Amino acid sequence: MDSMKRVAGIGASLGVVNGDLDRVRDQADELAALGADVMELYASSLGVVANARLLPARTIELRALCEERPLVPTLHAPIPIDFMDRDNIAMHRSAARVSVDLAAEIGAPIVVIHAGRADPADWASDPDGLLAFEREELSALGDHAAHCGVRIALENISPNLAVIGGKATSYSLDPAALARQLGALDHPAVTGCLDYSHAKQGAGLLGLDPVAGAAAMAPFTGHIHISEASGMPTIPSITSQPDWMYFGVGDMHAPLGIGCMDLTALADASPVLPGTLAVLELQGHARAMLADSLRHLRAFADRVNAHPIAA
Repeated sequence: MDSMKRVAGIGASLGVVNGDLDRVRDQADELAALGADVMELYASSLGVVANARLLPARTIELRALCEERPLVPTLHAPIPIDFMDRDNIAMHRSAARVSVDLAAEIGAPIVVIHAGRADPADWASDPDGLLAFEREELSALGDHAAHCGVRIALENISPNLAVIGGKATSYSLDPAALARQLGALDHPAVTGCLDYSHAKQGAGLLGLDPVAGAAAMAPFTGHIHISEASGMPTIPSITSQPDWMYFGVGDMHAPLGIGCMDLTALADASPVLPGTLAVLELQGHARAMLADSLRHLRAFADRVNAHPIAA
């Protein structure tokens, strides 16, 4: 990997492994054989944390697994972590903090955390207060991350079933709003994770331009998630990943190159921060198309890297 490039390395998420570290080994070896540089682990699926504490023997085994492979590990913290859930904030703090500790133990430089969500009525009544509360929590977590040699990457969310059902909303459905939040936070250990698929879905829901959203986020983007999506929100009766891909709705996690997204325009709009890692998120049967998607991702990274970096 070349940290002086905007996109320093590419890879893929291993997805859910149900605590089976042999599956982690097998998927990591597959990625390495395909020429990838990065593997992203989903913290909750690893079976190395219980009661927001590391399990020492399992953590040691996972660390050795990572050290033995030529891949940079990154860590996706549990999706339910929510720094706008003021009523349950102690629980979210503990889960986020142990995620940072786990990343430090396995040599992962990045921990991805989803941006805050709120009840639409709460958001309507106090958006500034919720944003300030999230910044306070992220600042404290960022201090801990800096101490551990790790960075937090705050990710824009998709219009999931809770959003579609009117039970939750998030400012980060618009990547430009996430950029403003990161700019207001201005913490050296907190960067942005731009999920291009989520951005396409948020744009479809809100009537926005996904390329403009990518451009707004670019100066704050230190991590990338990517897969293809049509941008059409799902409906409550279509709830599973394979069906989303089949119908062309929701968070499809579909392979790159199927033509739903203008990857060339998105790359041209994305002079991301130097040293950014780009991670494919494919799930289920879409993983059968991993090799082809990695080829498309390498071309995407090369196009992003054509943007010069100021001396």
